[in-house]
Amino acid sequence: MTDTEEKTTAPTTHRRGSASKARARKSEAAAEKTSKRSSAKTSTKNGEKRTSSKRSESRGSSRSGGRRSNASGSSRGGRGGNRSNSRRSNPRAVSRTPGTSPNQDAVLIAPPKYRKGSMRIVPLGGLGEIGRNMNVIEYNGHLLLVDCGVLFPDEEQPGVDLILPDFSYIKDRLDDIEALVLTHGHEDHIGGVPYLLNLRPDIPLIGSKLTLAFVKAKCEEHHQNPRCVEVTGRDKLKVGPFNLEFVAVTHSIPDALAVCINTPAGTVIDTGDFKLDQLPIDHRITDLVEFGKLGEKGVDLVMVDSTNAEVPGFVRPESTIGPELERAFSEATRKIIVASFSSHVHRVQQVVDAAHKVGRKVVFVGRSMVRNMSIAADLGYLHIPEGTVVDLKKAKDIQDNKLVYMCTGSQGEPMAALGRIADGTHRDITINEFDTVVMASSLIPGNENEVYGLINKLVQKGARVINRDNAKIHVSGHSNEGELTYFYNILKPKCVMPIHGENRHLVANGLVAVKTGVDPKNVVLAEDGDVVDLYHGQAAVVGSVPCGYVYVDGDTVGELTDEELEKRKILGTEGFVSAFAVVDTDAKNVISGPKVYMNAMPEDESEFENVRHQIVQQLEDAMMDGTHDTHKLQQIMRRTIGSWVSRQLHRKPMIVPVVADVAHDVIDGTSYGD
Repeated sequence: MTDTEEKTTAPTTHRRGSASKARARKSEAAAEKTSKRSSAKTSTKNGEKRTSSKRSESRGSSRSGGRRSNASGSSRGGRGGNRSNSRRSNPRAVSRTPGTSPNQDAVLIAPPKYRKGSMRIVPLGGLGEIGRNMNVIEYNGHLLLVDCGVLFPDEEQPGVDLILPDFSYIKDRLDDIEALVLTHGHEDHIGGVPYLLNLRPDIPLIGSKLTLAFVKAKCEEHHQNPRCVEVTGRDKLKVGPFNLEFVAVTHSIPDALAVCINTPAGTVIDTGDFKLDQLPIDHRITDLVEFGKLGEKGVDLVMVDSTNAEVPGFVRPESTIGPELERAFSEATRKIIVASFSSHVHRVQQVVDAAHKVGRKVVFVGRSMVRNMSIAADLGYLHIPEGTVVDLKKAKDIQDNKLVYMCTGSQGEPMAALGRIADGTHRDITINEFDTVVMASSLIPGNENEVYGLINKLVQKGARVINRDNAKIHVSGHSNEGELTYFYNILKPKCVMPIHGENRHLVANGLVAVKTGVDPKNVVLAEDGDVVDLYHGQAAVVGSVPCGYVYVDGDTVGELTDEELEKRKILGTEGFVSAFAVVDTDAKNVISGPKVYMNAMPEDESEFENVRHQIVQQLEDAMMDGTHDTHKLQQIMRRTIGSWVSRQLHRKPMIVPVVADVAHDVIDGTSYGD
């Protein structure tokens, strides 16, 4: 077994003996070079450098050091990054599963055969991105799933509705799944549940009361009736060979839980999303006493929320938002629109309280907001003073200066309520001069352009916009560096695996763990699809499995490819050119055309007069040389048009050529005249 590490302060993982000695020596040499770099970076797998994807660049998230030397040797920066080509030389490589987005190269290093008595962890989402969180825990042939969320698309995925975890790894082992544990009710942790239940409807769902209520409502929309097991903090449950213990944690949604998973192979904790808010709205604090007890018993591996690991200090209490909202509401002269996540019950509670205090009515806007707040109120998580909330239709009869609209769209989503209000397309709500808009939520990395574009639209219409830039109107639901430091000192885990965050967040979290005394060799910086084995108290990446993006596009799941997404982007940015020509391959001449049509391009079609004779010449030369295949003739036409457009118009539109051959094609009722 060879150890590969950076400087002593940088988190790395060590390698198992499954790789050959030659690869091990190569890895050690690469690691020696890498160790001279900044301690803020971790070593790259097999000495390879990371290449950041467009997704990472657009979101401003660099791979802060890439990955350690390990048997898996993968590299992927953010979304859509490429796996290193050196994997292709491995004799144990496996092909990527077709039908999913190629986030990985065509070939991966396969993990070794499962070692009986070990614990295997495979993240299928949430590592290197904010969203689609899902982890698979295996012990002796039994599987336990933790969370099943979705990722929301950005400008690089036009027309995509949702992005799911890649279920390929578990599709052939659905009967081995003992249960799915849900840590809390945010979409990035529960949004993929209906799609998983489409594969096996009777998978038991384990979670808190509010979490399961949100999941049930979601499943009802998919005509599903899931099996649910309700738990609360400090509850213990045996599921197959897994002994589970749940720990209450504070987050931006009530009823969040961490889960401790105990097997003869060791103890693993998945924190879910959490923070150490000492003054939460519901007075339900993170149960540090219970974490301390678990730490005394011994924790072999803890998987920790990394979202705010780069942020120094501590998160302000949620209760500090109330006075800010009251101040903003008291200063507003016309209607108020507050945008937040539809599941942020604590934030909505403070909006309701502030509105009631200044004598305003609250109107819930948007299907998800109305549904979730109705569930939260029915279960006692949201307390609404009598007469404070009114229906959207009844709001038309109330003066603007007596209303607060509570809606979704704080991330600039164009189809959410606030986006439609800003665009003037909402059928019930319009923005007028002197209206107040409060954006009471975090800014998810990568959404900056959409959010500030939305703010500009609102300001242009005369609204006053209050957001995190000009008021203390939001606090995060994730632990800052100071809180993570406290957490590690209390738990004292042997191994740490940062989860839930972009690459920079994972690395920062690993460095925090090292500062508290965790051995750098025991910090596992993994990626989606990596296989982590816990054996005799030691965790390490031992290989990788296919783990791409699975796109939901309307009613289709997993059928949309990256190639088709690229075509959509070209259509949206470069325009569309179609060309039609009729030829006679026997006579070897062009009978009609080519006719050229343009869409979404500023140039006039007359511009193509200069290239038509070139197309005719190229087609006739090809036919004189014996070409009779219309597909080949279409390619000739495509290349000729593409070369001319690129040279003369400096554009790269999508080009669709059509060539009809009267000598061989039967085309009824078609006129070939100009």
